[in-house]
Amino acid sequence: MLPSLEEGDIVFFKEYKKNKSRLKHRQIVIFNHPLKNKKLIKRINSVNQNNIEVLGDNIEFSEDSNKFGLVNNENIIGIITSKLMIPKL
Repeated sequence: MLPSLEEGDIVFFKEYKKNKSRLKHRQIVIFNHPLKNKKLIKRINSVNQNNIEVLGDNIEFSEDSNKFGLVNNENIIGIITSKLMIPKL
């Protein structure tokens, strides 16, 4: 699968609000890494009541749930809605 986003892309997102926002399989989310002090953008692979499993589109090299486990919904910042398309010259 080709990545939907590349480093340097500009994205737009809607804020995640617990008990108001609905998380779905295949959505792309921004979240706080559960173990390190950084933010990540990944695709949701599965959703349960309090956690999500996230996977990167480049699975072979991705730092995702395969490496750090499930992400608690408390760590979710937002849901990606679109990205800015800049024409390449």
